[in-house]
Amino acid sequence: MAAGLARALAATVAAPDYLERGGGTRAGIFLVIKALRLLAAALFVAFAVPAAAQTSVDEAERGIVRVVVILQTSEGRMLYGSGSGFVVGPNLIVTNAHVVAPARQRAEYGVAIVPPEGDGLIPATIIRYSPLSELALLEVRGGPDLPALTISTVEPHPGDGVVALGYPDVDYQGTSGSDLLRPSPPSRTSGQIASLRDRAPTGDEIPTINHQAVISSGSSGGPLLDECGRVIGVNSWHVSGQDTRETRGVSTRAVQLLQFLDEAGVSPTLSDERCLSFTERIEAERAQTIQALQEQNEELASKLETADRLTRIAVVILIGGTLALFVAVCVLGAFVLSTRRRNGHAAAAHPDHPQIHHDPEPFEAPHRKRHGVLAIMGAAAIAVILIVAVGIALLRMGSQGGESAQIAIAPEFSGSIVCTLDRAASTGAQGVSDMSFTASGNLCVNERTLYAPLDNGARYRRAIVLGEARALDILTIDPNTGEFLRERYPLDDQAFAAANEAVSSSAAGRGCQGDPQIVATRNETLMQFAQGEPSQRLVWHCEARN
Repeated sequence: MAAGLARALAATVAAPDYLERGGGTRAGIFLVIKALRLLAAALFVAFAVPAAAQTSVDEAERGIVRVVVILQTSEGRMLYGSGSGFVVGPNLIVTNAHVVAPARQRAEYGVAIVPPEGDGLIPATIIRYSPLSELALLEVRGGPDLPALTISTVEPHPGDGVVALGYPDVDYQGTSGSDLLRPSPPSRTSGQIASLRDRAPTGDEIPTINHQAVISSGSSGGPLLDECGRVIGVNSWHVSGQDTRETRGVSTRAVQLLQFLDEAGVSPTLSDERCLSFTERIEAERAQTIQALQEQNEELASKLETADRLTRIAVVILIGGTLALFVAVCVLGAFVLSTRRRNGHAAAAHPDHPQIHHDPEPFEAPHRKRHGVLAIMGAAAIAVILIVAVGIALLRMGSQGGESAQIAIAPEFSGSIVCTLDRAASTGAQGVSDMSFTASGNLCVNERTLYAPLDNGARYRRAIVLGEARALDILTIDPNTGEFLRERYPLDDQAFAAANEAVSSSAAGRGCQGDPQIVATRNETLMQFAQGEPSQRLVWHCEARN
């Protein structure tokens, strides 16, 4: 068995490998890519496949396998050759056609896979084979449940970062054939896309990606991933310059892979989202956090507005109830006085009836009764006046509090403010450094520049026309997150003259005692001159140092 393995390994070194030779025999005329079929397949998969999938290179490694060709002889089973592959669906593996070509040519050759973890060899069957696209589809029987990789439908661009996964032979120098049949994690290399081509190194019309990630024999059939762990190509060749000897990996592009899978009736997991760089991901997460905070603030403001409205209604009801009570007391007092007068007149009108004289009790004295009723009515009037006054004061306080809540800045964002420049999020930051300023009042900077509230006070903005630079600066401050944003838009002569005229007629002036609404109106007028993308975008992260 050991001798057989040695002979098989020697045969493997001598055997042609597309990655090593950069070519192979051409297999006829390449079929033109059918765009409509690809579009139909993409739409079908978008609706048929759930969005949940692996989203990182680490998770993608779990779906990478070694593809081996086994020779059955009278001496036993021998390893003839190996390559790489990856999972595209339940029990379905994609690899290069030349990796499994011997098993198509002779019956004594079989195909198997070695997963990154598990019990070893798992038999596989070739269910689709296309030398025209240099791809093959395998179906495995049994084995561990391996996750399918996500395929990106976004067109790659030169300069994008890429990662190659697989089992290159350079990682297994000095190992025996039996070592190659044991589960092991794949190898990982990274680089950038150098160029996109419409032909393969063999001359066939296969859309390809030339990249700088290091691959070698044994990497055939492994995936080329973007930095988010999504498949953008299948590693198939590597080439080197005749004079420079510079090596490049060449991968079959994902558009060719999708056509191949569509013709095989396979619906892989797709992603149409662009892979963000590390800086872009941080900025996106920050934007999501800010958006969540703003939504919470808006929800809280809505609840406060509802509470204020209910308070106003309660005060109005209290005032109305008090007035109604006062009217009731007045009516009752008038009724009691009129009843006493009628009783006195009735007694005087009947002299035949003897009147019984006795000393009246204090509370029965007529004048005291009148005084008591008047006292009750006076106290009720005083209570009404006091309650109405308190209600009006509460209504005014609520109105002033609602207005101030809309324009008040965060209490922790005042006084001395220190800002650190975020160079990763900024553009055109050469020569720009950190800065500091003071903030007071309704966000007045350095006691001379008043900002206008934006988004109900969530942010503050000031538009400034720069004479020497002949540009428009849009300054935006978010007190809740401490982000200070400056965007500069260059102005031509006509726009510069119009912007200056708008500033002169705005009467916004300088100082902290101005009207924020006037500043807001001026901002809206000047914003029309902010056309296109800013020539400079600077982002600082600020905090108060009181």
